[in-house]
This record gives sequence, C-alpha cells and structure tokens, in this order.
Amino acid sequence: MGYPSHQTRKKSRALLVVGTSLLLSSSAFAQKVDVNAPADKDQLIREITTPSPKKDTWEHLSMVLSWGRGKPYDDTIRILQDYFRSLPPPSKDELAKFKDKVQSELVFVKGGGFLMGDFGPEKSQEKLPYSANDGAAPAHNVTLDSYSIFKHRVTYADYDLYTRANRLPPVAISKGDDLEFRFPDYPVAHVTWQRSRDFCAWVGKLVGLPVDLPTEAQWEYAARSRGELWVIPSPAVPVVDGKYNVEQLDNIIDKMEETGTSPEPLISRPVGTYGDNRLGVSDVFGRGKEWTYDWFDKNYYSHAAQHDPRGPDRGSLRSVRFATDSRTRLVIDRAGFAPDTEKADLGFRCVLNQTTPAGQ
Repeated sequence: MGYPSHQTRKKSRALLVVGTSLLLSSSAFAQKVDVNAPADKDQLIREITTPSPKKDTWEHLSMVLSWGRGKPYDDTIRILQDYFRSLPPPSKDELAKFKDKVQSELVFVKGGGFLMGDFGPEKSQEKLPYSANDGAAPAHNVTLDSYSIFKHRVTYADYDLYTRANRLPPVAISKGDDLEFRFPDYPVAHVTWQRSRDFCAWVGKLVGLPVDLPTEAQWEYAARSRGELWVIPSPAVPVVDGKYNVEQLDNIIDKMEETGTSPEPLISRPVGTYGDNRLGVSDVFGRGKEWTYDWFDKNYYSHAAQHDPRGPDRGSLRSVRFATDSRTRLVIDRAGFAPDTEKADLGFRCVLNQTTPAGQ
C-alpha cells in the first residue's frame, strides 16, 4: 500500500512544479519580490553561480523564474542570458584545474564478464523478471575490457567550460524553466546526443586520451559495480534474506533529497545527491537519465556481440539509461530517444577507453 501512495505523492509534487506560477498569487509574489524595483544584477549572478545552493540562495531566483511573466521575470532572463553569453574563454589555469578534476574523478572499472540485462529469470529466487521494460531482456553474457568512467554526470560548470573554450553558445538559458535549475554543480541538461559526445571528444583532446560516451554495456557494468546481481545499485537500500527492503526505497530517495539544495529535486539537484554505488559511481540510484553511445534497438539483446558490444550499426534512436528510482524504473531498463532530444532530466557522463587507470 505504501508504494501506490508514494506514486500518488510524486505525481502531486510533479503537478505542483508544473503549476507553480498558477499557484502563486499576485499578492504572495509581491510580498517576496518588489515588482517595481530594478533587478539586482549582482544578486542574480551570485545566486546562479552558487554550487549546491541553499534555500536562502535559490528561493528568490526560483520564485521570479517560476512566475514566468512581468518585468522581474523579463529582467532576470535578460541579465542571466547576458551573463552566460559574455563569459570569456577559459584561462590556462581554469583548463588545468579542469584537467586535474577529470583525472581525479575517473573511476577505474576493471574489465570482466557479467550477465547484462534483466537477469531475474536466471538469478532471482522467484525466477521472474525484475523489469517490465521493453528491451531489458533477454539477459546475455558480455565481456568488457577495462576502462574508466566519470564518477559524476557532467555538470553545468563542466559544460560551460567547453562552450566557452570552443566559442559555442551556452545551453539552457532560453527560458525560466531552464535557468531555474542551472546551478554549477547540477547535471547539465537540454543537450542532444551529439552535443554530449562532442563534449567527451573535447575532454579527450584536452587530456590527450580516448574519451567518449559510454556504451550501454559499459554504463550498465559500471552502474551495477562490475555487473553485480543487483537492480538497486545503492548500499543505502537494505537487503534482507537476499531481497531488497523495497518498502524503504521511496523513503530513502526522499530522505536523500531533503538537503534543501534544489527548488524541486524531481527535476534536478546537485550531482552526488544520491551517493555512490559500491564501485564509487554516483547517482545510478536516484533520479535522472543518461545518454549512451549505442543506437537503440529493443531486440538487440537477442543478437548482441559478446565482447565489448557497441550496439547496432545503425538506427534512428540513441540508447538512454535510467538510474533506479522506483520498482518500475531500474538500472537495467533502457529506452530509445531521438538524437536531437533535449530534456530537463537527461544528461550524460563520459568514459576513458583505456585499459589501465588514468595516469598509468
């Protein structure tokens, strides 16, 4: 009974987010925001550039952007757009620090074999599927060479460095819905598959190493801590007699989101909010989706290559993978999105295709 009520509560929260501007009364807005005063440029820039902002930082910005109309909104949009568009190319020091960050946050994934996909029929006590996802079956044996993967999803701070270095327009600045969740250590969103891969290629050029989007197999192998037989990849969720205590799953996610560092965690929140899996990769439990390298074919698992599969040779959709956030969306689930898709909860991370740890 707890799960349906939680789902209802999540839907209510989502509706609340969508309808924020409708629910805010003019009088309540006016009490918080002086609609006649000029926008404070320094305050707005200070707010939008604060990592993991607390409520006293994000509340003003969120309220104005959620309002969605009027002079305060228009002025705020203009100031923030001008700020991001006017950022200069990164200095040598900024690039050096970013290179150090990349090296320090690469998680080495020792290669090996694993059972990829929905292993429930083969390995669960009940011999039943874990997933209802169209494409997660059949489970199949895969062997991977060693590689390294970004600990976190790529952040806005990371991606802004890339656009500045390449004199590209900044992403996610066109409207309030984008800017409301555009803090430096939030996962970058509203980026297409190609733009995601271009970022990884740029990182590779910067560090002089082969960097790319992860294949589906690389992503799942790392998300499951080198292919462990768990569909909830978090040590925070109790296991009793070989089974998850799924009644606690929803409450654990909610508790992790109670940091006060996001106007609405259902949409976005700082990277690392949901902690690491046993391998040290963050946010493969919790909310969010990630691009992978492969073309998507829901039937691909029935004829996939066994060694380092890279997906079908062609297609019209690219594969997207999910963090486990419920009993109906699991780390083994997959979907196909048009490559030009831009979504608020769709980001990515990169991999280093080198069989030894970075620096060796």
